[in-house]
Amino acid sequence: QKRSLQVTASVKDGSNITKVTADVKEMIEDKGLVPSEIDMQFAGENEEIMDAMGQMMLMLLVGFILVYLVMVAQFQSLRSPFIIIFTVPLAFTGGMLALIICGMEVSVVSMMGFVMLMGIIVNNAIVLVDCINRFRLEGMDMDEAIISAGAVRMRPILMTAITTVLGLVPLALGIGTGAEMVQPVAVVCIGGLIYATLTTLLIIPVMYKIFAKKHMEKIKEEELEIVTV
Repeated sequence: QKRSLQVTASVKDGSNITKVTADVKEMIEDKGLVPSEIDMQFAGENEEIMDAMGQMMLMLLVGFILVYLVMVAQFQSLRSPFIIIFTVPLAFTGGMLALIICGMEVSVVSMMGFVMLMGIIVNNAIVLVDCINRFRLEGMDMDEAIISAGAVRMRPILMTAITTVLGLVPLALGIGTGAEMVQPVAVVCIGGLIYATLTTLLIIPVMYKIFAKKHMEKIKEEELEIVTV
């Protein structure tokens, strides 16, 4: 039972709908084109994009929690997964830098790349932290175990990252019909993998040194005492 007026417009090819919508809102607010008693709402494709972005953010949060819980179950510890999870911000930083370098916008498609990246990038840190723990259980002190694990695991970590990056290069180049639709996924994954792999070999040992226990010891079966009640 209220009067309404619907205004439609088309966006020029190559323009970002979200940016155009933000510019229109800013122009209307600055020039005071709409009186305060009038309620104005933006709908259409921009609303759908915002809804999709909200869903992708929820997926990122759920994925983050699931990755952490799986690592807790595997390591049977809260501390080791906490150290490993530091690779996720590094991967996201690399993904954002790759988008900026390639001149791409943060979109729903690129957010899919971030979701994929979160599950991929923790593998390197898992391999490194697990190797450090194993060396410490064998009797090495913390510093020696960190250095030895870095030297032993550097090659497999680099091989894993390089093969994944090379596999995504054709997709990142956008070759073929419709390839540009999923191109941001490959760009985000490549940028995140390269940046996070290089920084993982530096950041994770530092985080391990700060947060890990001071001493680890493996208990032998003959040292256990069976108590009957």
